[in-house]
Amino acid sequence: MKKILKPFLVVFLLACWVAQAWAQDPMAQAKAFYIQQHYWQAIQECGEVIKKNPGNTDILSEANYFAGASYANLFDFLTAKKNFSAIVEKYKGSKYYEDAYLGLGDVELLGENLYEALKAYTGFYITNPSKKRLATLYFRLSEVNLKLGNKEEYKKYLQKLQAEFPLSFEARDSKRLLGHDVYYTCQVGAFTNYDNAEKFVAGLKAKGYEVYSVLCMLADKRLCRVRIGKFKTLAEAENLKQRLEKDGYLVKIFP
Repeated sequence: MKKILKPFLVVFLLACWVAQAWAQDPMAQAKAFYIQQHYWQAIQECGEVIKKNPGNTDILSEANYFAGASYANLFDFLTAKKNFSAIVEKYKGSKYYEDAYLGLGDVELLGENLYEALKAYTGFYITNPSKKRLATLYFRLSEVNLKLGNKEEYKKYLQKLQAEFPLSFEARDSKRLLGHDVYYTCQVGAFTNYDNAEKFVAGLKAKGYEVYSVLCMLADKRLCRVRIGKFKTLAEAENLKQRLEKDGYLVKIFP
């Protein structure tokens, strides 16, 4: 009987310790859910923390950050951006301020809003970020400038990364950017209904366009982006855009 009670007692005491830790740290449970990839539960816990701590800057910064990171992992980039923006605008200098500023650029990059991503990363850069975040920022600035075809800026930040942080993970990872093929493409539609996307693609092919689709997730839904062409220059993509617009399509060019 004693052998049975002993492990039970250990588990019970551990459960009590965890409950006490959560009571002392209102963010502990939210972070636990986040680590376990239970993102909706993490969001709910962060929401409760935000409601109960209206004047606590550090806790509000942390809660907004983990809520934003959870939304980003659920591909809801718009809501993630709102959480990160709240930290940047209201809680400057807080513990998660720099992470949130990077997060603003990251959600734009993931959503392929490259110019907005560059704007966010550049805005963070001029705040004189800490060395702890600078290697990541150099990598992001290098990557987004490469995607935009800004080769001189791409090289500038890549050289800064390799010179100032030669042993960093980002410096090692930057090797994958070397020889990266940059092209421009025209997006003519985005569909959450795949049957509708297939019909749209069939119509474009019937008109002689060489179409391809890109699948991604956005706001927890599968999104099919319909695109045409892969061009070395922006001028070629602009020519196709004009042709497509004459055919009645709404077009957006992506680098």
